[in-house]
Amino acid sequence: MDIQQQEFDQAYWASQPPEVRALPSIEDQGSRGTRAADLAAKGFVIDVPIMVWSWDAYLVMKLRSDFGYTWVPSALQTPVTIAPGLSAPGAVPYDAAHPPSGSIRVTVNPGDYPPFNPPAPAPSPTATNEPVGQQSLGVLYYSVPGENFPDGAKFTDARGTFLKHVVITPFGRMNYWEKIG
Repeated sequence: MDIQQQEFDQAYWASQPPEVRALPSIEDQGSRGTRAADLAAKGFVIDVPIMVWSWDAYLVMKLRSDFGYTWVPSALQTPVTIAPGLSAPGAVPYDAAHPPSGSIRVTVNPGDYPPFNPPAPAPSPTATNEPVGQQSLGVLYYSVPGENFPDGAKFTDARGTFLKHVVITPFGRMNYWEKIG
């Protein structure tokens, strides 16, 4: 194995989430395939020849690149019906410029595989019986992380009485308290 191949293989595997990086450690190919299918069903991008069949990442990507692929489908995506540059009646042509979301980019550049760094876990909120946080604006107050009062709930403390609001926006769920007394 040459230096370029080693460097690529290391970068490729380091760029994968820990769940995917664990696949090569499963010795039985059937069990590895079952685990890969479970991960794919959960939304992980699974490259079957590399991750399930244990083919070398660099050699697979190099071969794909040599044949003109810029992307290939991941485990649960529809297969390519005809190779790049070919055509046949009724076949969907390969569109090198428009890879489907979730497909696998074909490249042998190790720089295209940045290391996977899971985000640091969020600090767990401190246990409190006070669901109303700091004042945000006017009579509106932040909701304390982790509080789960329902929409319309009321809460009273030394600052006054508050009404809980839960609003669903295009950006997700938003919780806040309104001071009503």
